[in-house]
Amino acid sequence: MLKLLKFEFLRKKTVFLVACIMILLGEAFAVFRYFQIDESVRYFENGNIFALFGGFLAFLFMILYLIDIITLLRQDMFKQEGYMLFMTPFNGYQILGAKVLFALLEGFFIGLIYLLFIFGNAKIMNLTDFEFIFDLGGLDANEIWIIIKILVLGIFSVIDFALTIFLSFALFKSIFTDVRFKGPITFGIFIVINYFKIKISDLVSSLTGNGSAMFYATTNDIVFNSNLHLSLNIGIVYSLVMSALLFAVTGYLLENRINL
Repeated sequence: MLKLLKFEFLRKKTVFLVACIMILLGEAFAVFRYFQIDESVRYFENGNIFALFGGFLAFLFMILYLIDIITLLRQDMFKQEGYMLFMTPFNGYQILGAKVLFALLEGFFIGLIYLLFIFGNAKIMNLTDFEFIFDLGGLDANEIWIIIKILVLGIFSVIDFALTIFLSFALFKSIFTDVRFKGPITFGIFIVINYFKIKISDLVSSLTGNGSAMFYATTNDIVFNSNLHLSLNIGIVYSLVMSALLFAVTGYLLENRINL
């Protein structure tokens, strides 16, 4: 597994380097343009400028991450180098596991870089003195558990999303051979998979009573927190089970069915 992870990182090193250079150049340009604004205008508009910058940067990072997740398995499925990977002594489950783990690590580093840029720009624009970081120590146990559950749900959601993309590629390579319009067909498979996932999610919500009504406005903090914890717990269990199912099916196809 470690060898596969090392292989993925080495294969992406040029992409990472180019992305870092572009981000640094973009940051330098954004800061330069910010200080070109008249100081009086800058003082009253720095919040709007920061929000625009943060939103644009988040959108850019999400697009880059989505593209990279798509290419993570696509190049092994539709390019000749895929033959070499699947001829190694690693089975389909190990290859898939390494790619999912790489996607998680990549997402973690992208999120970390985003936060560093956001905090750095907030400091440059005099929007924060970072005292709020020390205020986090005052969170009670309930708030800490909510944050932990949100983070866990986010991790499983990334795994779920990545595996859905990987399963789309594996199904295409298992069913079709030498077919044109690979992109549209694979995207169609992706849509169909998500359609069934949504139906399953709706069924789980109806069976557990975890609908949108659980988030109705209330002044009762105990009721609200109970509903929130229940929703997060169900979301975590659902994402975990769905990820395990997607992993099992995709790993089986990679090991036994794909036609490279």
